Amino acid sequence: MAAILKHWREAATLLLVSKSKLFSAGNVKCNFECLMLKRSGKSKFMPSMYVFPGGVAHESDFSHDWLDIFNQVGKDKIADLFTFVKRGGDGSPMFSRKRPSDFSAIPSEIAFRICAIRETFEESGILLARDIHSLKHENLALDKVPLSGSPSLLSKTILVPWRKKVDTDAWEFIRMCRELEIVPDVWALYEWSNWLTPVLPGVAANSNEGIKKVHRFDTAFFICVLDHRPEAAHDDKETVASQWSSPVEMVKQHASGKINLAPPQIVEIGRLLSIHNADELQRFALQRSSRRVDRWLPVPCLCEDGILYLYPGDDLYPPEPDFEGQSPIKTIPLSVEEVSRKYPNHNRTEITHNNNNEEIRVNKCNVDLTDGQIRPITDWSKFTPVAKL
Repeated sequence: MAAILKHWREAATLLLVSKSKLFSAGNVKCNFECLMLKRSGKSKFMPSMYVFPGGVAHESDFSHDWLDIFNQVGKDKIADLFTFVKRGGDGSPMFSRKRPSDFSAIPSEIAFRICAIRETFEESGILLARDIHSLKHENLALDKVPLSGSPSLLSKTILVPWRKKVDTDAWEFIRMCRELEIVPDVWALYEWSNWLTPVLPGVAANSNEGIKKVHRFDTAFFICVLDHRPEAAHDDKETVASQWSSPVEMVKQHASGKINLAPPQIVEIGRLLSIHNADELQRFALQRSSRRVDRWLPVPCLCEDGILYLYPGDDLYPPEPDFEGQSPIKTIPLSVEEVSRKYPNHNRTEITHNNNNEEIRVNKCNVDLTDGQIRPITDWSKFTPVAKL
């Protein structure tokens, strides 16, 4: 299968952003919201967490049939698209690795965008798609003007039955696009980040005895900005709640315990806190996508009184990370605070516990990122009195 490897599976996630009325919180103003979905408590991966829509790639996302559908828009236009998504070079391994010929008809950059759009449709009911006949006559200046996403205007009576079919069988997504004469709006998705699930230390703290078995995913994160907010409807299976919220609102809800954010979401929301205008975010997404994103594998490091998760650029991040989890987890015989002082260039999450054994997470990033991405804001105290990171 195209997206299953020995140690992890490949997946795609979508930061779906909608322009909104101006939201003010103290000195912070923002005119966009993000779609967040709450995962089912029965989920094996990140149960009850609030996440961006997305899921595991399916072999249909790489199908040769997509080439036939896209070429209806115009072969020159599709050739320009395929060149555009690769203009920054080969990309991280999930994009650049060699795949069997059956899964190489379209670039992986397009296949994972299709995956993100399909999963968003399944989980939220929002379909990002463009009409083939209209698209034929559009002049898309891909490298000059950022494109807004196009939620389908098809009626619920058409989309609801298709959503059920696609949720049951991913191959139905191709059939749906063919019959409705639409194409997934891959043009409006910009490469944003790439997260690989880490190998976790065993629950028995401060030892290398045992590795916690986890479902691991190599996940491409894309971002798409919409001019208007479409209605979202969670599927009541994988997702049990949905909401559109500004980054500041998500910070406040997380700090108050109303919602629980997964670690990658915390970092990505930290990036969004740096930008307050949807048009500015859209321009940045286009500009940044001229460079390929780095793959972030959080690397655990045990200290005397806690755990660090290290990200690229940190003083302690290994030059050759152990992607497969074959080596013992690094241990430093110092406290988290002592390590922080000794190694001052930070891109990490520090996890300790207070006297009541309550977990305390502190994110730190004071380094420039090599892929041109925004340095996440890690001090959330300016947005909320008590920040639970």
